[in-house]
Amino acid sequence: MEKKHCFGALYEFELLKILKNKVAIITFLVLFGYAFIQGEFEVRGNISSQELSKYEEINGRTIDEGLLDELKAVSDDAGNVTDDNRKGYQQLAYWIEEVIGYRAPIKDLDIETIYSKRESNIQEGYEAMCLTPEEIDFWKSKEKEVSRPFLYHDTIRSSGILEGTTNYMLMMAIIIAAGLSSIFASETQRRTDLMVSASINGKKELYLAKILAGMTYAFGCVAVLLITFYAYTACRWGITGMDCMVQSYRPLAQMNMTLGGLLAILVTLLVFGTLLIASVTLFISNVTRNAVATMTIIIGMFIGLFMAGLHVPLKARFLSQLLYLFPGIQVTSRVLYDYRLIKIGRYFTQYQVAPVLYIMLSVVFIVAGYVFYARYEIKNN
Repeated sequence: MEKKHCFGALYEFELLKILKNKVAIITFLVLFGYAFIQGEFEVRGNISSQELSKYEEINGRTIDEGLLDELKAVSDDAGNVTDDNRKGYQQLAYWIEEVIGYRAPIKDLDIETIYSKRESNIQEGYEAMCLTPEEIDFWKSKEKEVSRPFLYHDTIRSSGILEGTTNYMLMMAIIIAAGLSSIFASETQRRTDLMVSASINGKKELYLAKILAGMTYAFGCVAVLLITFYAYTACRWGITGMDCMVQSYRPLAQMNMTLGGLLAILVTLLVFGTLLIASVTLFISNVTRNAVATMTIIIGMFIGLFMAGLHVPLKARFLSQLLYLFPGIQVTSRVLYDYRLIKIGRYFTQYQVAPVLYIMLSVVFIVAGYVFYARYEIKNN
């Protein structure tokens, strides 16, 4: 009887190997439980559910001189609201502090000073990031698209959703390291390399089955975690504020978008960042054939690149900008504060280029992994 290629069976077998990995499953279940904890406390923090409605008092109001005068009337010189029933004004005071600095004397401010201070802070950002005149012109054109004066909206719920989303990049690195580190190592540890290489599905089909199974697990995990977090948050607290202008939460942002648009950017970066980390993990597992070594390298690389990105000075523009493209740094609600652009024919923001870069690097690691896998098998024959 003629032997046939059974890619479907190989894929199912490799996926089941991951799902039967106790370390992988325990890691996923722990972080799955954390999705509920995060959904509960990322939004409310120390605020009770009964108090949330008090923060909506001035939603939809224009941030102008009249609203600033109202804030002054219910707060002390430092902007601390003295009436517990005027919580909305306290959030407005926090927004102003984001623009002018912590504990600045709000009593001495006028609305023109606040908007002028915002512009000067943005200019300081240009200088710190060593922007070219052309890049500055790009952002000035984007600034003209933003409606002024700004509309106020509390961001207790929406910021909780945004910041909760950013936490999943680290969680996915842990889940991927635990789940995919042994996908190639198991062949070596069980001494089945020679038997596998001699079978009809010993090379290309088996390698692709492993890659597909690993990617299925990674994307399945990120989908389940995000859906759980968003569903719990929406049912428990609602999604109020996701349709308000992004400047309600990040006042120095110069893009004309909503907080929902920013969330879409973060989810895109997270999903394609997961693709990159999964492909790197599979490659290292293929090279080392050691699960513990793979886990250590992946977590070490993640932490190392994250710390390097935070400590390399902005003046070292090329290296700093390169490190900022790392998913662990890129997936943040402050991504709109990175004014550095990448020119490929025309100017693109870093968050526009990053997903494409993640896809390209993933393909490189997958192809390189196959070359190494094929040669490794031949070497053992």
